[in-house]
Amino acid sequence: MTTHRNKYLLLNYIVLACLALLLLNDHLFKWEFSNWLTGKLSDAAGIILLPLLLAYLFPAIRYHSIWISAVFFIFWKSPFSSGLIEVYNQVTPIQITRVVDYSDLFVLLLLPIPFYIMRHIDRLKAITISRVHPVFVLIPLMVGFMATQPPRYYRYVRTDSNLTCYNCYVTLRYSQDEIVQKLQDDQLAFDSIKPFLIHPYYDKETTDPNLKLYRINQLVLDGDTLRNLDFTMRTMKEGKTRVYFTGMNVNADLSDWKLQRKLRKLYRKKVFQELRKATED
Repeated sequence: MTTHRNKYLLLNYIVLACLALLLLNDHLFKWEFSNWLTGKLSDAAGIILLPLLLAYLFPAIRYHSIWISAVFFIFWKSPFSSGLIEVYNQVTPIQITRVVDYSDLFVLLLLPIPFYIMRHIDRLKAITISRVHPVFVLIPLMVGFMATQPPRYYRYVRTDSNLTCYNCYVTLRYSQDEIVQKLQDDQLAFDSIKPFLIHPYYDKETTDPNLKLYRINQLVLDGDTLRNLDFTMRTMKEGKTRVYFTGMNVNADLSDWKLQRKLRKLYRKKVFQELRKATED
């Protein structure tokens, strides 16, 4: 078994394309478009990159990196990895999360791609990159893997609504109770208020006292009737509260991502204007 470290396992256009896709999807596409496709693209790119990264770092297990990556990915996408994530987040400045979704496992079908690259990299001259040190790919690749998961607030801004708004929030200088009272005074009351379960995939009843989930069943803004508006409020420092507008149900065909983006911006603006207006002194 060879122990030669082949730099072209990292220095090739397929790795660069997957790395670019991983970074763009996690830090741009998910927040701009937030649909089924953006939820899978990072996993697809990651399952191609991981075996190649392992094969480069540990040449002795080069071909074993395929099944090692498969086992790790299955473990990562299961509830069993939650304990590992909690321990990791306690000792590292870069916090990670993941969403348990077994439909992501279909990307395992892409594993023949890195296997083929490993087997034939010495003959794939057309895709390799010369005169570049592999560290220039290795560092962003490692950072990309550590930062590939959504930020922690992604856990509590999920919604069952058909129009989602994952990165939509406003910070107000009031406590959650004060905001609720001010909205009631302005004839705008929440129809339901629920605690946030820290572990939504388990039967644990542990809740985060700084987080609550809110819903308005119906809201009329500028003659437009909005339904099932979901919010999450998070208590911040100095008595401030961050209000996340997470989504709502709309009567529209949202298969067109351009329409989704347009509606998201429109309703986010309307909702936040109403919140600020209702909480003004």
